Amino acid sequence: MAMRWNGNGARVPRLLIGDSQPLLADALAALVSARGYDVHARVHDTAAAANALGEQAFDIALLAADLVTEPILAVINGLRRNGRMIALVAVAARPDDPQADALLGGCSDGLVLKDGSSEWLFHCLASVSTGGQWHDPRAIAGRRARREVALAAGVLTRREAEIARHVAGGRRNRDIAETLGISEGTVKMHLHNAYAKLGLESRTQLAMDARVRTLA
Repeated sequence: MAMRWNGNGARVPRLLIGDSQPLLADALAALVSARGYDVHARVHDTAAAANALGEQAFDIALLAADLVTEPILAVINGLRRNGRMIALVAVAARPDDPQADALLGGCSDGLVLKDGSSEWLFHCLASVSTGGQWHDPRAIAGRRARREVALAAGVLTRREAEIARHVAGGRRNRDIAETLGISEGTVKMHLHNAYAKLGLESRTQLAMDARVRTLA
């Protein structure tokens, strides 16, 4: 697979771009290609994205948030365990997108909004290309506000409650993931959300919290 190099002798990051709407995928590909990125493949559904990630080498997966499902996260986590450093950047429709909330919980390296500026997109790509992270500040602010409301109510989702009970029972994240048929990264995301909603900071605090025993 041929690699591209820029005028400074640095390798050009290779991107996978995915959006369920082909026109949007094409527009995004044209935008980042014009800035010098190597758009190596475009996909329009989760299955095609998973196949591409498993068969080709990418530096960045730039995917619409609705394509970033548990199978995609499982493939990316598997690549990372095998030493392949790939960054995941999600493109969400709006700050209050439920999927955006989940991705901000630690699943993605970057998150951009479709109504954001192209410069924010390129700032995000530059950050993740060097091992950093960048998330749209509006999405972060919205998530923080919603979590404060959830914390006040102390309400967990069904999945968060389920994982909290497993953790309180002394089970490891990997075991929980295998039992529930989800990725370990997804377990960490739900656990992080549960900590925030219950006002806790550690697994030990969770195990000692009487509220966990009453979770439905």
